[in-house]
Amino acid sequence: MHGDPGPDAAGPEGARIAESEAIELYYDDFAPHYVPGWRSLEHYGPLVADFLLRTVTPECRVLDVGCGPGQLTRNLAPDVHVTGIDLSPGMLAAADAGRPGGRYEQHDFHDPLPQGWGPFDVVVAVGCLEFCRDLGATLRNLADACAPGARLLVGVVEDRAAGAAGRSRRAFSEDGLPGVDMHCYDATEQLAAVTAAGLSPWSYRFVPAWRHDEYSYVVQYGLWELRADAPARRHRTR
Repeated sequence: MHGDPGPDAAGPEGARIAESEAIELYYDDFAPHYVPGWRSLEHYGPLVADFLLRTVTPECRVLDVGCGPGQLTRNLAPDVHVTGIDLSPGMLAAADAGRPGGRYEQHDFHDPLPQGWGPFDVVVAVGCLEFCRDLGATLRNLADACAPGARLLVGVVEDRAAGAAGRSRRAFSEDGLPGVDMHCYDATEQLAAVTAAGLSPWSYRFVPAWRHDEYSYVVQYGLWELRADAPARRHRTR
């Protein structure tokens, strides 16, 4: 475990691309078998289901960030327009097979979303921001893709055991992803990123997210319900 000096610590663009490719291959490898294993490890599924039950309305547009095989949004009503983004083509293929009417695109959440994909009324970014090197920029990308008044559920790894203020990192998996870090943010850093993105915090909870079998501990999230302000109110400094 070590302190993180900032979002540029990942190195130059070549290092970022190499890391993204490693993550893509890691998840491609077990995409067909992901859901059964996920169900045995995760704790956040019921929290996402409750959020979607409260926020998804007929014919609304939902963005599933780091969608994996689409297990969180697969069973939404057929008239709901689901767009899922992920790095892994294998995961996207599984999501498309599970919800043929959805739209599934290979995309890195560190990059702005194409305007033609939105605007979105509901956004779920849970189970994916473990790899978020720049929380502020990522949340701005999501905010820019939202319709005014959109509702968001965002889960950010919060490692209180680290005892480090601001940002920290720890190895994600020496077995599967050597050299790739899990990025952690304390509650103060999370709130700063939320407000800088022009998003209004409605609730915050510190919750168990998923059990990390390799290192025998439970990853914890700062779980935020947010609302997108009108575009004119957003702080868009890049």
